[in-house]
Amino acid sequence: MSDTWFSNKLAPDDDAADGCHPDEASALKKYLRQEIVAEEAARAMSQPIVSASNPGEDLPRLWCLLIDALIELPLDKIESLITLVEAVENLPEPEMADIEESKRPGHGKLWRGLPGFGHLYADIHQSTDWRVKALKADATERGRLREYHVRKAEIEARLAVAGLAGIPIDWGYETVADALESSDALLDFEVPAAAEWLEIAGARFREGAAKGEESWALDRRRDLWKGGKAMSVQRYSYWRDRLKEVQTQSGITLQAAKKALECMEKEFKATRWS
Repeated sequence: MSDTWFSNKLAPDDDAADGCHPDEASALKKYLRQEIVAEEAARAMSQPIVSASNPGEDLPRLWCLLIDALIELPLDKIESLITLVEAVENLPEPEMADIEESKRPGHGKLWRGLPGFGHLYADIHQSTDWRVKALKADATERGRLREYHVRKAEIEARLAVAGLAGIPIDWGYETVADALESSDALLDFEVPAAAEWLEIAGARFREGAAKGEESWALDRRRDLWKGGKAMSVQRYSYWRDRLKEVQTQSGITLQAAKKALECMEKEFKATRWS
């Protein structure tokens, strides 16, 4: 993790519209190099926003830096970055009585709920045509796209389980259902992504199954699942059976199916479901 990544994120000519504030990049770098703890980094990164004349307008700048870090920095930094995002959300709300009402955050809070973070993430990284791109890609590009797709699944699952940025569990239901309930799934992309969700959010899915949770992501009909529209023990069991079928595949898909199945078996044992 070189200095170059951080320097490339800085706004040229101090134009905040084109990059981050130096204090934000500096605090992030120190934190990831274990020179300061998450709470200290969060406070340092927040200062340019808190002291700005228009905090609401400047907030997306910090969100972009954190989102880029989650997507671009080494995989082993994701968990630390999630901890930092949580520390930012837990920052005390600043006094904004002296700031014009039109320049305050429209939602009233600067940090609580990480306002706008989830929407910005979705705008940048949620694509409806990723399958088309994957099918057209050569082997090298397909591998790059797969890594990106699976990394997003890990990030989204960790944010959802932590209750951060408004990332809903529905995204996880959609990922797993698309992978295991559709005959036209791109298995080498979608089974590894589903495995990330099943590993990180397996207990949450189990809870949803036990209480018959409803979700727009499960309501959409797919051709392999013939049961109800809500989450259920039967649907959860179907996912397990489908993963066993997928183990006839090879390579990346086989490895991911084994990983996902191991995670599901742990949840079955925890509930004593058969």
